[in-house]
This record gives sequence, C-alpha cells and structure tokens, in this order.
Amino acid sequence: MKITNLDVKKYKRFFAFGCSFTSYKWMTWADIIGNDIEYYENWAEKSAGNHFIFNSVIEADTRYNFNEDDLVMVFWTTKQREDRYLENKWIHATPASVESTYSKDWIKKFFLDQRSFLIRDLGYIKATQQILNSKNCDWSNLCWNEFFDCEALGETYRLSNNKESLLAEWQRLSKEVFIGKPIPELFDNRDVIKLYQDVFTNIHGVYRWFENEYIKNRSAPDNDLHPIPTEALHFLDVIFPDNNISELTRNIVKTQDLYTDLNRPIVKRL
Repeated sequence: MKITNLDVKKYKRFFAFGCSFTSYKWMTWADIIGNDIEYYENWAEKSAGNHFIFNSVIEADTRYNFNEDDLVMVFWTTKQREDRYLENKWIHATPASVESTYSKDWIKKFFLDQRSFLIRDLGYIKATQQILNSKNCDWSNLCWNEFFDCEALGETYRLSNNKESLLAEWQRLSKEVFIGKPIPELFDNRDVIKLYQDVFTNIHGVYRWFENEYIKNRSAPDNDLHPIPTEALHFLDVIFPDNNISELTRNIVKTQDLYTDLNRPIVKRL
C-alpha cells in the first residue's frame, strides 16, 4: 500500500533503492529512516539509472519476499542514464560520463533519443508501483528529476489539445516544474506523459522543494547538489509531516559530520 504517513515504528524491515541521492558519502533520507528500523538495506548506487533501480527492486523482492512488515521506498533518478551488467557488476553512465564508457557511434544512435528514455523509465516506474501494490508491503516513490515532478501535467492535458495553448501553459509552469527542461520536448512527448500520468501522482517530487528552499542559500561543501543530512530530514518532514522519526535520529542528523564513513549494512546482490 502506498503510504501517506511515515510510521517508522510499524516496520521490521526497510529497503531503499535509488542512486547517489539515496546512498552517498554522508547520511541520506534513506539512512535517516533506516536508523529507526531494525533491519535496513540500501540497494542504491552512485550514478545509477532507472533500469538498474527497477532490477534492484525485483531482485530484492525475489530474495526477501516483501511482506506486511516491510517498508519499501524507491527514489527514481533522471531518465537519461544507461545501466549495463558486465563482468559480474553493474556499470552506470550519465550524460557526464557516457563518453568514457561507450563509443561515439553508440551514443549518437542510442543515447540522444529522449523519448526512448521516457518510454523505458515510465514503464519501469509503473511496473514497480503495480508490483509493490500487489504485495502486502507499504511503499513510497520519490524522485529528484524535475521532469517526473509532473503532478500539474494532468490538468494541463485536460485544458486543450491545441499546441499554442499547451505551450503557453507549459511556459507558465516552466518556472515551477520544468526548470531547465526544453518546452518542445514536453510537447513532442505529450502522448507518453498523458498515457502514464497516473504514475506521477504516486511520486513525491524533490526538485521544486529543493530549488525553492535550498538551492540559493545552503551550506553544502563545494556546491554539492546532494542534500546534506539536515536538508534530507527537512524534506522527509515536508512530505510526511506527521512522521515519528525519533529524537535520537534527529540529533544524529544535526551533529552528522558530512565526511563521516557510514556503517551501512552490506547488501548481497547478483
């Protein structure tokens, strides 16, 4: 069942999935929750894409059989990432690192089509939501990428099928939702987004909150865009205002050294 409140006392096990926003060199939103739950596994990897995240959820469920004692939270990432399993390990490529992993011909042919990534990743997200709904576990979806922070899109599509009207509406929304995302791409893929618009209502978007509250005045070192522990805690308080994260964990967050090595449990995976 999709949760509307975060009751950490309710669960015996907690499984977190994502990229570096979920597992980083300092305490993340997942570590905060995991500190209050007896059994905690963090399956996230740096630079991971949604293909990897989807496979991680399926593998973890196959290994542990999610049940009514579990909380499963998935933090989806940006769509333009490539994951491959090679020589007994996962490798990940982002737009910043893809040239060091793949040939220029491959990149030109397969990595520049935004529509293909959108179709792939929305399929993964919808499938994961349906699978988790079929289990007895509690679950929640989060997402950093502003493109998936699209709750307003449902109303936009009901306004008009006229290109000029839609573009005008998107221009208005761009300052709130689609920061840095080209408007033509949104219009060209409107059929994909409309088909999967129910997916967006089941995702808590981080970007607008982060942009509005922290991006201009924050204390992260070296302009690091990963939320620091106090920011991650505040985000959890925003989306789950009646949560019962313990005072012990809150005090740990307040005193967390950003460069302290975290003692996360080792995850057994393929």
